[in-house]
Amino acid sequence: MSEGLTESEKFVNSICERAFLNLWTHPNPIGKKGKELCDCLIVCGKHIVIISVKDIKYKDTGDEAGWKRWTKAAIDKSASQIWGAERWLNSSVEFTRHDGRQVELPPKENRIVHRVSVSLGSQRKIPTQSGDLGNDIVHVCDEFSLGAIFGLLDTITDFVSFLTEVEALINRANIVFNGGGIEDLLAIYLLNNHSFPYEEADLLIIDDTVFKGFIDSDDYKSMQESYKDSYFWDKLIEHFIGDLLTDGMFEYGANQATDNQYALIQMALQPRGHRANLVDAFSEFLQKPELKIAARVVLAHQNTAFVFHLGPSSDREARVQELGLRCLVVRGRLPDIKIVVGISRDNLGPSVVGYSHDIVYVNIPEWDDDFEEQVNKIQKELGYFENASWAKRP
Repeated sequence: MSEGLTESEKFVNSICERAFLNLWTHPNPIGKKGKELCDCLIVCGKHIVIISVKDIKYKDTGDEAGWKRWTKAAIDKSASQIWGAERWLNSSVEFTRHDGRQVELPPKENRIVHRVSVSLGSQRKIPTQSGDLGNDIVHVCDEFSLGAIFGLLDTITDFVSFLTEVEALINRANIVFNGGGIEDLLAIYLLNNHSFPYEEADLLIIDDTVFKGFIDSDDYKSMQESYKDSYFWDKLIEHFIGDLLTDGMFEYGANQATDNQYALIQMALQPRGHRANLVDAFSEFLQKPELKIAARVVLAHQNTAFVFHLGPSSDREARVQELGLRCLVVRGRLPDIKIVVGISRDNLGPSVVGYSHDIVYVNIPEWDDDFEEQVNKIQKELGYFENASWAKRP
């Protein structure tokens, strides 16, 4: 992690890395003329989140002058930095991390940009307001909402889905926070199945007790319990990232995304609820060898399929080849599935040569008769996939 420029920047960078993992979190990236682009940049798939951090102590002057002075220094300057970073990114295809590593940006026509201002120091003596601050919508977090937003939305898909819904709400209604902040909107969003039930409203007054009530509710406790095992998925991603960043598994020096990176992106794009389902399926598969199943298929977020496979590390080349073929069969047998990610590992128990994981990425948007014939041949050789399982929608 970059050292950052201030203690507050270090803190924000650390919670971003914890939530979005270090492959997609870029503290203090370098922009125009070698200067800092923003305080933190999140890039994963087609999503870009630009984060600016300002920590300005509020001085109460007894009139509006103190309010205006703090707002200008903490929110307006933060928004200005974000818009400046966005302009630079709009003309770029890549950027340089603080540590010198080059990172490729998603294609310009596919990018979805979100703007987050972390404006600290007011201790909620001044109301903070997300919205169009001059050049499009900026989400404003303070010291009270920061932990809630990044703590409860700790996958990139959950995070940007919430921001997208808030942006749509801002575009159709005026939102007034009665002593609270964006964390109260988050509680409403989570309690209503990741949506806002205000289709016809043009004015919303949000009370500051909503989030506190949610944290104390049985709904919150049930949600946390259901997600408990899902963090194994995060550890699995981190395992592969460690190999990637240390050149232990992938060729990373060519400044070009590899199929293995794309596989990791698909793993990272799985929301928290789907990660829980994937881990349940993977754990059951590993812990029931008596079923003698060589592979298990799980359908996940955005019509992505995951193939879990077991094979010995003593012949990794053959293991990877079989995993790839099984992924092709899944793609051919499930027309709605365009992307398949395969994950292979050793059986549980003793191993003569140690333990390892392998990963395979298949992305075939369209197929023809030749491909169909190949799939039929492969499936005949491998045998039918028994006990395919599907992730339940959270």
